[in-house]
Amino acid sequence: MKKIENSFGLSEWSGAIGDLGTLLPLAFALVVFNGFGISRLFLLWGAAYVISGWYFKVPLSVQPLKAMSVIAIGLGLSTEMLAGTAFFYGLLLILLSATGAIKWLQKWFSAALVKGIQLGIGLILVQKALQLVYEKGFSLTGSHGSLLISFSVLLVLLLVIGLLQVRKKIPVALLLISLSVFVVGFFFTVEIPNINMPLVDFNVPHWSLFLDALLVLIIPQLPLTLGNAMFAASDACHTFWPERSKKITPSRLGLSIGFGDVAIGLLGGFPMCHGAGGIAAHNQFGAKTGGATIIMGTVLVVFALIPAFSGFLFLIPVPLLAAMLLFDSWRMIMLVKKLPINIEIIVALIVGIISFASRNLSVALIIGLIVEHGYKFYQTRKNAQLETGL
Repeated sequence: MKKIENSFGLSEWSGAIGDLGTLLPLAFALVVFNGFGISRLFLLWGAAYVISGWYFKVPLSVQPLKAMSVIAIGLGLSTEMLAGTAFFYGLLLILLSATGAIKWLQKWFSAALVKGIQLGIGLILVQKALQLVYEKGFSLTGSHGSLLISFSVLLVLLLVIGLLQVRKKIPVALLLISLSVFVVGFFFTVEIPNINMPLVDFNVPHWSLFLDALLVLIIPQLPLTLGNAMFAASDACHTFWPERSKKITPSRLGLSIGFGDVAIGLLGGFPMCHGAGGIAAHNQFGAKTGGATIIMGTVLVVFALIPAFSGFLFLIPVPLLAAMLLFDSWRMIMLVKKLPINIEIIVALIVGIISFASRNLSVALIIGLIVEHGYKFYQTRKNAQLETGL
């Protein structure tokens, strides 16, 4: 059998940046709204990237958990609470993956429920992107400037990104980020905030945080992790790189996320996962091996260890980050189109709308479960009555 090795050619470098459109805006928001140090986020996610690429040999993505990110950003939760949640969530995923309970849980989290939560998150991210431009203007730390100019720049960037994405081999995010950082850094004065936070902060979370973490963050995130970061991610890897994905199974991905989040939680970071969308993004820009994952992780670690590099994040214009976030949110919203036009699409729309309106994904999930299983019960009763009538 031919030994599977990673490679580090130009295609891997191009594919490495494929998922920046998701990672950077969420990292940016976690710094702004939750007080994380960007160096800590980059260091811990970068390490997870490197280890994933070394072990699995495929271009796995490492993304901040989307549902948790949206809730954490919206509520302004503390770094202590979020690091504790990472630890508890990691332990839960290890338990579920090691015991085989994942297969049982999969029966409860239907495609309609998962797509509904993705729809809700997408809608919330749209609102957050527009709010970011409205509240911050052009620069996070500089003068707000004209809202008309900021929103005009946002519209132009949306058109540019949309046009360039037709040419799938062009690393749109990397080109725009590099150009914008150069222009802003050269022509404007931006005071980069100094977030006084050590690279890591080893601390065992207190169990008093567990109940709040479970109700507010873990329950809304779990169906997305199961559906998107384990089952869909495994399927994506076997679809894109079938000969390289021997180690990829939903349970192993669950263990990878679990052990990674336990370590991240102990060191004071924000939890991550292996999203299927990020895997597709890496593939779209040319990644074929875990070399792309190792490259991306190494870049993040270097940025974390050199404070001047980490500060580059604050040079990125707010309209660009908002545009990237809007494209990412649109991809999540459009996933609902994969459902058939029947009760499934209705359940997904109910879950998505309630998630957006209430900002409570747990309530939306429970209502979705009630509607879905209530309809199934009604159909069973109706069919039984028809058979009795016959």
